[in-house]
Amino acid sequence: MSEPRRLTVLVCRGPTCGGRRNSAELYAKLEQTIAARGLAGQITLGWETCFGHCLRGPNILVYDTDEARGWQVYAGFDAPSAVLYNRMTPDDLERVIDAHLLGGMVVRPLTYR
Repeated sequence: MSEPRRLTVLVCRGPTCGGRRNSAELYAKLEQTIAARGLAGQITLGWETCFGHCLRGPNILVYDTDEARGWQVYAGFDAPSAVLYNRMTPDDLERVIDAHLLGGMVVRPLTYR
């Protein structure tokens, strides 16, 4: 039996996403969900200053942690599995948690919005 996939989730906290669009609320919800569902060993949560997509923020990047191990990864974009979710809301976040983080399926309608 293989180990469960480990994911890294980075939430943008730049001045546009964090200051103007309250990405801290998204981070807090992810932190609570990870703890409540016992996913701390499977999902690493962190902040990123800017993904360079400020007009589409708040942005959340999800990528396979093991895939990026040992690489010089800037915000996960060098990881082939990296997915950047845009214009995230708390309701959108629920979809990403259930479909992508737990189910392994990218929620395409929430990318490049």
